[in-house]
Amino acid sequence: MGLTHTKLHWAILEQDWKRTLDRLSKRPGEVFTSNPFGDLPLHLACYGGNAPPYIIRALIEAHPDSVRIGNKTGRVPLELASINYRIDGPYRSEVLALLRWHRPERSLHLHLPAASSVLTRSNHMFSEHPPVQLYHTSSHCVVCLESPASVALIPCGHICLCVDCVQMTVMKRGVCPVDRCEVESLYNIRKVEDSGRTLEAT
Repeated sequence: MGLTHTKLHWAILEQDWKRTLDRLSKRPGEVFTSNPFGDLPLHLACYGGNAPPYIIRALIEAHPDSVRIGNKTGRVPLELASINYRIDGPYRSEVLALLRWHRPERSLHLHLPAASSVLTRSNHMFSEHPPVQLYHTSSHCVVCLESPASVALIPCGHICLCVDCVQMTVMKRGVCPVDRCEVESLYNIRKVEDSGRTLEAT
């Protein structure tokens, strides 16, 4: 793993997204190369706050472990993106969702088509700690309207989705479908119900 700027690094720095995809296709090994500051291409894409979600997704799919690698200052891509993507920017929520949750199946050693199977086995998506407040918005998932709502969103606390629908909503868009709040983590509400904790209604 060399410490240099590759043509992929330069394409990202110049925000030339077409050339970035071309380099990923022609020279996929460049995605593993760090520059002198320890930045992988995914780090650089998160600095400017302008890389569209499809670029972030492509970089993660080319090097899944890069989401957990810190540069020489110890910053991982999620931290860089949360600093550099504007709160009111068009890409922020989706990019942060990709960095938090998007893992190609090969990186998880899973080959399961069902979203619920992937989520059930991917414990990193669920927090051990519930939100400060929990709100039952509906007894059923607000997306499919069929399955019981069993996932609470952090930090807003809305219990509004089933496990199957999390992947097509929160994990893609990065926001709560009820209040559009940026979602940082998920919580399995069954743990709360088993403990007998009181839930508030909205």
